[in-house]
Amino acid sequence: MGWQRENLKRSQPASGKSADGEPKAVLPPITGNPAASDEQFVRRAYLDIVGRIPSYEETVTFTRSGDADKRAKLINKLLDSEGYVSHMYNYFAEMLRIKDDFERNLVRGTAYSQWVKQNLRENAPWDQMAYQMLTATGKMWSNGAAGYMLRDAGMPLDNLSYTLQLFLGTDVACAQCHDHPFADWTQRQFYEMAAFFGNTATEMGAGDFPGGDPGERLLKEAMALMKSKGVDGEQYRGLLGDVINANKFAVVDRTENRLTLPGDYKYKDGSPGEKVSPKLIMWSAEDAKNPAYLLASTISANKGAKSREVFARWATHPSNPRFAMTMANRLWSRAFGKALTPSVLHVDNPDEAYNPELIRHLAAEMVRLKFNLKEFQRIVFNTRTYQREATTVELPMGAPYFFQGPVLRRMTAEQAWDSYMTLLLGNPDSVKNPDADLYGRSMDVNLATVNAQTLLQKVSVMNSLGARNEARMGATLTDAGSKNMDPTKVIVFGNMKLMRASELEQPAPPGHFLREFGQSERFTIDGGSKDGSSPQVLMMMNGAAQKMLTSKDSLIARNMEKVKNPPDKVEVVFLSILNRHPNFREKDIARKAFAAEGEAAYGNIIWSLINGREFSFVQ
Repeated sequence: MGWQRENLKRSQPASGKSADGEPKAVLPPITGNPAASDEQFVRRAYLDIVGRIPSYEETVTFTRSGDADKRAKLINKLLDSEGYVSHMYNYFAEMLRIKDDFERNLVRGTAYSQWVKQNLRENAPWDQMAYQMLTATGKMWSNGAAGYMLRDAGMPLDNLSYTLQLFLGTDVACAQCHDHPFADWTQRQFYEMAAFFGNTATEMGAGDFPGGDPGERLLKEAMALMKSKGVDGEQYRGLLGDVINANKFAVVDRTENRLTLPGDYKYKDGSPGEKVSPKLIMWSAEDAKNPAYLLASTISANKGAKSREVFARWATHPSNPRFAMTMANRLWSRAFGKALTPSVLHVDNPDEAYNPELIRHLAAEMVRLKFNLKEFQRIVFNTRTYQREATTVELPMGAPYFFQGPVLRRMTAEQAWDSYMTLLLGNPDSVKNPDADLYGRSMDVNLATVNAQTLLQKVSVMNSLGARNEARMGATLTDAGSKNMDPTKVIVFGNMKLMRASELEQPAPPGHFLREFGQSERFTIDGGSKDGSSPQVLMMMNGAAQKMLTSKDSLIARNMEKVKNPPDKVEVVFLSILNRHPNFREKDIARKAFAAEGEAAYGNIIWSLINGREFSFVQ
């Protein structure tokens, strides 16, 4: 394919004049960066594909291999690993704003998280995932895809704004309140698009049950049953009510579309409170003949069709002007550290991309691959452009980039944490959190058919979950990396569970390493930050994360014990943390440190490398 070849040279014409008659500036040709070394590539590949640095053994195995195809084989291995699922989930969690806390008593987003992970594990096509999220019905516990609509329960207009940004790269949030000042979108068009979801509700009411709302009846029967057994039911009344209400939290479709123009609507094309009919936006007059729009019209003609289905079929259609392009641009940005447009949330005009030809080609590739995200990334990671050294000069804001190679960028919070877990656990993917599935099974009841006794059994299981979690926290640092470590146990150090970021609470609580290093609060799409801060410096220098790495019981310290002489120990430390051999200057510094500090020098070297800028960047 053309974009895989080395055709990166770009230059302005050697002669010519600008529109105002002044001579055009002549730029020198731009060539690709030098090829990345094996040490640079193995670290970058692990960080970009599985979200962590390679372990000491993984680094040594790759760099010592003489196989001419070892890079392609490594890419294949990583894409087919559980680490790929974990890292892709972290990206999707930021993109989809996944949270455990849905801000309703006992409603947790864990089933939604599990659904995303399983789809990534099965390499489900992106168009299928998006379609399921947009059309899902029911509760999260029985249909994890429903979590997408329930994430913005009661806020259909906000959900539409997120949907258009996420799936179609169209930022129209302004049009929710008034005609868009910088685009062709009008407020009426926004409401016409929102009308596709106008008959969708996110909570079950009396009309959704054959005999009306069963909540009061179930609560009354449960209280009576507890009384008959000599149990004071009042202490469980609130919990019972929460379980009942949590099981009403579901996506349901009504027969009536209730969307109307807002009470302060001020334009001549409608009146305040006027009902709005669904209508698709078009980016150009040619869209009327686009297969995506033609299919939507065909579905709309079917009186039994749900309006959400019309929208979803249109949005995820291979011919939709923006769907394939938006995800292709995202995955390109994820690999190179920079998108082909100033923002992945705004790709309305491909002609304004840094490379219009390339972004259109990537979109076509996404369609050709039938939205297979893993195969698309396999192509990107195998390009010579990706396998070049990183561009380390700072790019002026808004300036075009010609992708001489990836750009140097700071690790995400999840990459930094998971790299720590690699240094501590060896294989961080071996530790899983089984509580998500258990929580869903414990909570889920069919309110239309459940009896009071079964409901009380569910409440009893709910009460026992805390004790089950506590029982799992029994392993120590010395168990890390051991073949005999109980897979049901979790290591806790400084009140932090040593598991991959994808297995922890979503998002982590305030004050946690992940949050201090920029993990999103999940209020906005892609809300994470890679900016440095003083709390980060303090946590790296003196926090629990730093202490567990320099502990004599840590895995990296135990790996050092496997070799005897100081120079070999230094090699182990560098290959474990920076995934490269130390240079002559670094070896000399280490030699002097050993002479002055003895065994204490090992911990100081680890501390220095962890706190150095090289560790925190993907290069």
